[in-house]
Amino acid sequence: MSISARTNLFEKFNITANGTLDPYLTNSNGDRIDKLVWSKHPLSLGRLVYGSIALQSQFKGGNKSEKLPLTNNQQQLNPVSGLPLNEYQQEAAYINNNPAEFANFNIPWSLSFSYSLNYTKVRNGTSYSSVFSQNVTWQGTLNLTPKWQIGMNSSYNITTGELGQMSMYLTREMHCWQMAINASPIGKYRYFNISISPKSSILRDLKINRTRYFMICNWV
Repeated sequence: MSISARTNLFEKFNITANGTLDPYLTNSNGDRIDKLVWSKHPLSLGRLVYGSIALQSQFKGGNKSEKLPLTNNQQQLNPVSGLPLNEYQQEAAYINNNPAEFANFNIPWSLSFSYSLNYTKVRNGTSYSSVFSQNVTWQGTLNLTPKWQIGMNSSYNITTGELGQMSMYLTREMHCWQMAINASPIGKYRYFNISISPKSSILRDLKINRTRYFMICNWV
């Protein structure tokens, strides 16, 4: 059974929680058996086998009514289930991977961040163990001039102490066109990309694009 909850604090911090409950009991090895949890714990909703809590917020300058592009941690939710919608997931993933194509020059600066705590049950041989992971992601933009904008986004795994993939971009507003330079200087998979495309969503596929990928190998 899946459960979800969502709330907002001070109109600045969005908090979402999701969990998966298993209604069956387990034996000494952690394997499910043909007995329901309610036979021993009548008031229990089930065994928690997966759970996550996420906190997101964003700050920006300029016109407060302007909206920032969605990132993969700021997705539209189904008002009934509270779960992300597939079409928004796909759109958010594309925007997150190509932030320079969606730069908003009406916002002089912006900063968004998210924190997530995840819990899951993992099998280790003949038993199961509980695994926790914590991650922090952030994204920032700054207008250097009315026509030039720079931005950066990255993540940090608190559990492993590792910095995640970092990407930076520089974009130029050219009236009906927009030039974007994206680069990822940190991480195993690094890339450099430059593109010139029309700002119209109808003509977005008519663009000049040049990309180079680099894979960093650690030899022992």
